Amino acid sequence: MRQGERSGQGGPSRRLAAMLLATLILPGSAVAQQPGSNSPVGTYLWYPEPGGPKSDQDCRDLVARVQPTREKAEMSLWGTIPQNDPAAGSFFLLLSPTRMEPTYAAEGDYDFGDVRLGETRDGETPFELTPDDHEDVVIKGTVIAKPGGEIVTVILRGIPLDGDTTNRTTYFCRFEDLGTET
Repeated sequence: MRQGERSGQGGPSRRLAAMLLATLILPGSAVAQQPGSNSPVGTYLWYPEPGGPKSDQDCRDLVARVQPTREKAEMSLWGTIPQNDPAAGSFFLLLSPTRMEPTYAAEGDYDFGDVRLGETRDGETPFELTPDDHEDVVIKGTVIAKPGGEIVTVILRGIPLDGDTTNRTTYFCRFEDLGTET
């Protein structure tokens, strides 16, 4: 299966339309947060090193190297970033008020689907995710996006694995999409 290609109810066209509709309501920047807003809704660059970034500077360095934009994140979702682009090979998380769409998820995974965000308190937002490929499962998790920080952490809890469950923590970096007006 090609990066970004997924199966599930409604097929890719329906999910793309739902995601694009949800992202159209997002305000200007790639981070998509209103000044003073604590919402984690936005677009983030995946941090590839084990254990996540040690500091905000690690994220700033990655963003400078990759040069991410919202457009590149959407291209990554469908596997269409040109090979010569600095963002080629990078992954993203697109989080709307109703959808969680990482560009690294594969068919049968538990990372993407409909999401219900809870109230954000001190930079932590609980959520419930109903994966597209497992509509009978609800994954609880937390998005940690401290105000003013560059690091975004997504924790999925209780992912079914080999007759048991496991937790998964993934790290992302905030970035500004300088090509988008606010």
